[in-house]
Amino acid sequence: MAKKPLLIFPRASSGSRDTLQPFTGNIKYPEKETQVQKFENRISELDRVLENQTAYLGANPANLIAEMILVLEVAGDLKDFFKAVAATPGMEFLGELQSEIDPDENFYTVNGDGERVDKRFGARLFLTMTNQAALRELRAYWEKYKLNRDEQNFVHGTSKFRILFDRLKDLRPYSIADRIYDTGLENYLYEMRLLEVDPVKFEIELAFKNDAAKDERAYDEVNSLLQQNNGRIIENSRVIIPEIAYHAFIAEAPIGSFDDLTENTNITFLKSQQILFFRPVGQSIFDLSEETQLFNYNEEVAGIQPGLTPIVALLDGLPLENHALLVGKINVDDPDDFAHNYLAQNRVHGTAMASLIINGDLSEDSAPLSRPIYVRPILKPIANNQSGGEFLPDDKLPIDLIHRAVKRMFEGEDGNPPTAPQIKLINFSIGDPFRPFHHNISTWAKLIDWLSYRYNVLFIISAGNKVDDIVLDIPEADFDQTSAADVQIATLRKMIEGNFDRKILTPAESINSITVGSSHHDSHGPFNFPQRKNLITSPFLLSPISRIGFGYNNSIKPEILMAGGRHLYRKHIRQTDPEKTHLKIETGESIVHPPGNLAAMPGAPGDMQKVGYLTGTSNAAALTSNLGAKLYEMLLELNEELPNDQKIPERYFTVILKALLVHGSSWGEAQEIITQIIRTLPGISPQTVKRNIYPYLGYGTVDSEKILYCTDHRVTLIGFGELTTRTGQDAHTYSFPLPPSLGTVNIDKRLAISLAWISPLNFKTAQYRKAHLFFDNLENNGHLALSRNSHDFKLGRKGTVQHDVLTGEYADVFQDGDTINIKVSCREDASGLSRQESIKYALTVTLEIRENVHTMIYEEIRLRLQQRIRERI
Repeated sequence: MAKKPLLIFPRASSGSRDTLQPFTGNIKYPEKETQVQKFENRISELDRVLENQTAYLGANPANLIAEMILVLEVAGDLKDFFKAVAATPGMEFLGELQSEIDPDENFYTVNGDGERVDKRFGARLFLTMTNQAALRELRAYWEKYKLNRDEQNFVHGTSKFRILFDRLKDLRPYSIADRIYDTGLENYLYEMRLLEVDPVKFEIELAFKNDAAKDERAYDEVNSLLQQNNGRIIENSRVIIPEIAYHAFIAEAPIGSFDDLTENTNITFLKSQQILFFRPVGQSIFDLSEETQLFNYNEEVAGIQPGLTPIVALLDGLPLENHALLVGKINVDDPDDFAHNYLAQNRVHGTAMASLIINGDLSEDSAPLSRPIYVRPILKPIANNQSGGEFLPDDKLPIDLIHRAVKRMFEGEDGNPPTAPQIKLINFSIGDPFRPFHHNISTWAKLIDWLSYRYNVLFIISAGNKVDDIVLDIPEADFDQTSAADVQIATLRKMIEGNFDRKILTPAESINSITVGSSHHDSHGPFNFPQRKNLITSPFLLSPISRIGFGYNNSIKPEILMAGGRHLYRKHIRQTDPEKTHLKIETGESIVHPPGNLAAMPGAPGDMQKVGYLTGTSNAAALTSNLGAKLYEMLLELNEELPNDQKIPERYFTVILKALLVHGSSWGEAQEIITQIIRTLPGISPQTVKRNIYPYLGYGTVDSEKILYCTDHRVTLIGFGELTTRTGQDAHTYSFPLPPSLGTVNIDKRLAISLAWISPLNFKTAQYRKAHLFFDNLENNGHLALSRNSHDFKLGRKGTVQHDVLTGEYADVFQDGDTINIKVSCREDASGLSRQESIKYALTVTLEIRENVHTMIYEEIRLRLQQRIRERI
């Protein structure tokens, strides 16, 4: 099979975007009289609540204004409420959070026939910093609301309050429960108590005021309250990043301060109205507590080509720089001196990740990367005075580490030049083990999204691992005789039943990144260990340890699965229920035995040859970065062959890499396997089956061969450009030439389309994504008879990658010169996208037919592309 280069679309034609149908809500709201009766006294009482809170905290000296965070819970959506808050004196908008609420007699949803449906539905929590002047304004709005509609006379910019009062579900001061909700703090404190850590360190995020004086007063207030409760702020830990509205620091206090997390506590800092969130610090990322006997890797590996700059960065632990598989191939930048006391035997995670990025899975015997990678260590071997494993430090905020690291790459630091300005991909195989993603985007993800847009760089993020035993609904006496297919089905059922506890780990919900889950596959081949149980046999299915989506605003996360190794289990010695089989997950002892991804590992001091087998989503992300680096080299080679007027400008490489990485994915046989289970779940209709596949497969498992080159039977075209929201400049149309040979025979064909971009963000609204790009539904394209057997076209428009796959088998009727036209449109999603702001994007389209037919389409399409390019010139 001859390998042929990818092709470039001729220049797109400009036009006006298509319009998307607006979503029409189906929530029923109460009558106004009901709302007035419910909230009249509560709004009147807010002044007294503010006075009582201020008096209790004792934090209101003469130079401070009494403030409190007010929570306004609204059923459904309310677009751009922050603008109404900005028009209200004394009131500051802090954020919009997503929530779900249970239906009641006043708020509920209805179906298409107008019948009540008893299911939870979406809500918004608006957080505002409010003083006495703001409360007077709020009461004035309320008095207007109570009037007849034609008498209300809201001041310009504040009429959103009328809609808010119509949909108001709750109104209350921000509580301690709000400050720890969905942060993982309680689990963290539980672990710290088990480890007898006292005092305990934790993050405090303050309400960001975007006013230096106000931010300073808030900081001083919380510092004072901490000192009153025998706590302190860790020196030099304070971080302010205005671009993402972030103001935080690390504090330390007696662990007993958190014994009572109700509003009855007498620990004053817990109730400070300046605090938005308490969070854990110093999380464990990789813990290999068992000593393992590794083995040598004696094969020769190629070195790098001199003079090439890194295009992949690794933010992780410190690798073993002199390992035989890494020597001369990593540029370590360690301005924080994390290498101090970082013993060689502790450099496990960074060494393995660097090895997988540079060399791939060593079992595959593929060529290593030709250029070095840039490494910035952000993990340490010790946290909370406990030895073993690698951790994020507990005296520095992760946000600060990541922000400084990326800024240093592209802008420099302390007057020094940028350290790695050519970076296109940043590997981030790190997640917060205390925070699975549920509804609200994390500060980590916000920072990564902003850095992605600011520096035109793509983060590759691991979905996170769920390393637990599994109990299958198979009698223990029957397990060894149960077929592999039935064990696989039983395992998937357990994973799907426990999906709430398997959600992706923050910051994997980042919308501008690519999040990678682990498919249950590696390159080692067969193995024979009878006591070790392989529960999943299909390489297209996710690993039993891989976490699942969705992402923010129900976007598809993880987008792709990559071969992260087959993780095995053993039957537990104690089987407590004869009707079930308890399987114990393997941990460190499996490193010396296949299967898994084979990677460099630190051995004994001075031993630089050791390797071991690892599994998980960290590996999958690293192997995705490896593929991304190969795709980058492919683009450079493609540019060398193209005439000057057709070369791809390097500023588009990032979005092209993003599109290509997703473009090679497909559900394969996994679709039918998971569909069989999902169809049997309660509440699943035939129309929602595809939607419920995405959390487990994303867009599918990546086949690198489908994106690195074309063949006679598979042709991939790349388009790229920039769009704005200005009329006439908010859409590009690409023409894919049809090969005449397809119009005469019945032949299986597959059309895959992928669109990727990096969006600017609006941090004030839950819509968050400013720029929404999308392409048309090509199911009825007028030339090729195609249908969609996989994927959900509407759901695929939620994030910053849209991927669609269409198939057909019949002879098509078209003339030579006919094309399939693909329109890429751009619209504002969250408010605030300037009409002058241009959004870079990439479009990849592949037409593929079976390899075992005589029809060869590559040359037909290439010749017609050249003709179209000449015509445009």
